[in-house]
Amino acid sequence: MITLNTCQLKQTYFVSHIHGDVETKKHLQNLGFVKNARVALMNRDNSNGVILIHNSRIALDNTILANIDLSKEMIGNEHFTTLSTIKPGQTALVLGIATGTTTDDHNHALKRRLLDMGVTRGTRIYVRKVAPFGDPMELHVRGYELTLRKNEAEKVEVSVLEND
Repeated sequence: MITLNTCQLKQTYFVSHIHGDVETKKHLQNLGFVKNARVALMNRDNSNGVILIHNSRIALDNTILANIDLSKEMIGNEHFTTLSTIKPGQTALVLGIATGTTTDDHNHALKRRLLDMGVTRGTRIYVRKVAPFGDPMELHVRGYELTLRKNEAEKVEVSVLEND
């Protein structure tokens, strides 16, 4: 098992599990150390390490770094679905945006629009509400509310996360 205190410098990893007491786990989650968060160890010495997470550098003691298990790939990629199938109250991790194999300008414009709104690979999306017939759906993305039509949500490939 790879932990943050034993991983290679400047290599990208994904958080797979956090060990420790409830208070430590909660504090690390508030710093952004959640399942599938992208992290990299930037520097290390005998007693601490500097971690890059969410475009921020954080210095942590080696005893804390030993409690953070890492994976070289995102957890849950083997069973992905589309955003349109996610139920209210569930959280999903964006794996990509499918535009199809055609060179349709509409699909590329939709992909560009979704990327501009913050729906990018690795983003966590919480489904707040879905209209009675499933169209539209209200999402919480990067600290704001976003409403998407069902046909737009079908283009977003996601992996369902367990709510921590």
